[in-house]
Formats: sequence, structure tokens, C-alpha cells
Amino acid sequence: MQDLRARLEELAGSRPLWKPLRPRVRKILIGVASLYALLTVAMLFVAYVWQPPEEQGYRSAYLAEAAPRYVETSVARFHYTMSGEGPPVVLLAGGQQWIFSYRDTIASLRAHFTVYAVDLPGQGYTTVRQSDFRYDFDAMASAIGSFLDAVDVSRASLIGHSWGGSWALYFAEQHPERVAKLVLIDSPALNVPSSWEWRVLDVPVAGEVIAKLMGKSDLERLLRKSFVHQERVTDEVVEENWAPLSRRENRKAMWMLKRRLEFSLTERKLQDLRVPTLVLWGGEDQFDDPRQAEELGRRIPGSIVRIVPSCGHSAHEDCPGSVNPELVSFLAKDH
Repeated sequence: MQDLRARLEELAGSRPLWKPLRPRVRKILIGVASLYALLTVAMLFVAYVWQPPEEQGYRSAYLAEAAPRYVETSVARFHYTMSGEGPPVVLLAGGQQWIFSYRDTIASLRAHFTVYAVDLPGQGYTTVRQSDFRYDFDAMASAIGSFLDAVDVSRASLIGHSWGGSWALYFAEQHPERVAKLVLIDSPALNVPSSWEWRVLDVPVAGEVIAKLMGKSDLERLLRKSFVHQERVTDEVVEENWAPLSRRENRKAMWMLKRRLEFSLTERKLQDLRVPTLVLWGGEDQFDDPRQAEELGRRIPGSIVRIVPSCGHSAHEDCPGSVNPELVSFLAKDH
């Protein structure tokens, strides 16, 4: 034992038991750690402090002709349009879109119905009044009800695209007495993974950074993925969508809405839905698998499923010549 101790003391006296890092390696490691810390601080700053500029001075040609209206509620100052005569139909746009997406739909439906197209919280030119608005299914359903009350519509048919259809479905599940008919256009409602473009918004910090740094070219790329007929994605379509999306309130809503889409809530009540329902899906949807339409058709009692060939996620914009007759026929038919 003494010999071992003596040997260890001899080794310790002659050289260290560990070899210190070379100065060059140490500098590299310090540099990497400093860069990582700097990037972390920068991401946190962008996510929670910095605000991107909003589009200024854009004059919407669509709004100049659409005669937009506003109605005040405790939830929000809703931006909407109303046209036509007949049974009320309310149009709810997809996630980060707004009533502009229904320009062709409105033109077709207003000959038969009173058509309300409304921007829900986080969309278009609606301004949220509740500072603690949660953007979850209950909050969005409450917003739909609040709008209907404000425009004095006790019962209406709802048409929703993408997430707008998801919120319309949840509202119909919670308040079937207020929904005459329901149309779901490429609307996710099953508890399955979303496309990767939207899943990244679920990641804290990263989701905020991505939403804030999103530019007009990024929006155009997403729009083009949503259409089969690329000629319909004009400069006007990009500009009309970008102007309201650049609003800070709407950018914030982008990640909040995605993180609170609990599709287990919509899925579990599908078999109890007793509202006449049309499920309409673009056959070449690259965001949400068209096979979801068939599954929704199996689960929603008495529902009708229509797959539109050579059509993308924004079926009502991509293929209005095929979609609009389906909408008019379904809404006009006695069920």
C-alpha cells in the first residue's frame, strides 16, 4: 500500500494526472460556446422582443369593391362582408388567410343566399379585444357565436376551409342547433400529424422566430403548394394575402392557433354530429391527405364526400368551376 502511494506521489510530482487543453483548442471551444450563447440571445430577442414591420400603404383592390363592414363585440371587432338574399351562409377562411380567399365563392353563392364572410381572430382585418384570448377551439367557437349574435343570425350554414373548417366543425359539434348545414373544404379534423410546414410552429421560440421572419416570398411558396393551377397564384393574390398577414396580431396568432389545435376534441364527437355535412377535398392536396375525407365520410353520419380531381388544398380558389356548383347544390337541397 505504501509502495502504491509513493508511486502515485511520484507521478503527481513529475506530471499532472490530466493533460491541459492546448491553447488553440481551448480558444475554439470558448468561441463555439460564445457563438451558441449569442445565437440563443438573438433568437430570444426575435421571439419575444423584436417586432417585424407591417405592410404599409397597401390598398386592397378587393376591399374597394367588396364594401367591407365591421361589428363590435366583447371578443373582437369583426371585419366581414355581407351580400345576396336568402338563407344565411357564413364563410370561414383557412388559418392565416382571410375573406379574400372566398372571392369566387361569394360571387357564386350570393345569387341564392345571404352570404356573410368573416375574418375570425388572427385573420385579415379583425382586431381581437380580449387581451387573454386563447386561440384554442373553445375560443374560436366562442368567436363564431359572438359574430353570429352580433349580426343577428340565430342559425346559419357554415362553410369552412382548412383550419376554418376545423373551427366550424367544432362549433357545430358544440352548438348543432345553430348550424343548418356544414361544409368542410380540405379541413383537418382527425388527430393525425400535420404537414411539416406547420409542425415547426409547435416548437417554443423557434415557432415564434419562424412566424416573425416569414416574408412575402415564403407566403408565395406556401400558396403555390396549395394550388395545382399555378396560374391562379397571381401577384395580386400574393399581395392581398400578405398585407393582413404582416399585421403583428396575425403573426402572433399563427403560432398560437397551431399549438392549440387539439384535433382529439373534434375527432371524438364526429359520430354524434347530426348536422348535414359535405366534405369536399382537393384530390392533390399537399398539406392534408385527401384520404382524410373518406375517413370523415365514414365517421360523420349521413355525410357526403366529394373529391375534386386535379385540385389542391385551397380547392375553392384552385377549382371554383368544380367546387361552387357542389356548394350551391348541397346548400339548396332539402336534407
